[in-house]
Amino acid sequence: MKKTNIPIYIMYLWAALVLAACTGDDDAAWPEGGVPLELYAAVEGYSSANAQTRATTENRWEGGERVRLWIIRGDGVMNVVDNFSVKPDGKLSVSGIEYNWANLGEEKKIYGLYPSSRNIASFFVQADQRDEGYQDSDCMAAPYLLITVTSPDKTLVFRHVTAKVVVHLKAGNGVTNDELRRATVTFENLACTGGILDFSNGTAEQVTPDIDRITPNEVTPAADGYVRTVRALLPPQNKSGQKFVKIVIGGKTFYYPPATGEANFFSGKMYEYRLTVTSEGIENIDMEGEGGGTWHPVE
Repeated sequence: MKKTNIPIYIMYLWAALVLAACTGDDDAAWPEGGVPLELYAAVEGYSSANAQTRATTENRWEGGERVRLWIIRGDGVMNVVDNFSVKPDGKLSVSGIEYNWANLGEEKKIYGLYPSSRNIASFFVQADQRDEGYQDSDCMAAPYLLITVTSPDKTLVFRHVTAKVVVHLKAGNGVTNDELRRATVTFENLACTGGILDFSNGTAEQVTPDIDRITPNEVTPAADGYVRTVRALLPPQNKSGQKFVKIVIGGKTFYYPPATGEANFFSGKMYEYRLTVTSEGIENIDMEGEGGGTWHPVE
């Protein structure tokens, strides 16, 4: 989804350089008021194959999302802008204020946060992610971008700072599909508040699991061959060896406690589990991508 931002600033520069060549004076050639700063935003992992779903959790902009940008000029002056809006094609715009390049040699250091209301010291996810709570739990950071007016690519790449957990459920011996559809599924013993964001790489530090509970989002339809598929966004943390997925079915309660290395969650990674629920517990556990796989839409 990266854009090569040619139209406006190239025309300004072309005119400026032609004038500079004629006059021998770079300062005289620079447009009065400077050259407008044009920026784009992309979500890491974007693929045109995801075009059917417009949501940041599925690596796409819907359009209208608000991001916060820190713009540091070459002289060290910083502007913090909370109201940059993202268009569906990723172009960033802000109303009422224009940010410009002061001269041809100026460098700008820029980084960003989505949504603009997030706290950079820590962030949180929703305990109830059944509806809007899932999308509202997304948080992304765009690492430092150092550019000049002639840089061919002025795209801030936003990275998910949460981990994405997906659980596929299948009915086994002694359990019917209808019973599994009515079962209560939660993610237990978690920390819903995340750690400090690192804008050098767009990640968040791991936190210690706590006593929070998350009700996951239901994916409809479920993945092929499964009765249910649920998902949730979590702050990075290590859940290995602890009770994690809780299933209450037919008056019984079962837990999935991941083995060592099966639930060590990091920013921007996706963790996928395939579980069979029987009348005696959870069996045939299959965990994909130990250490975390690529964040992608759930199908």
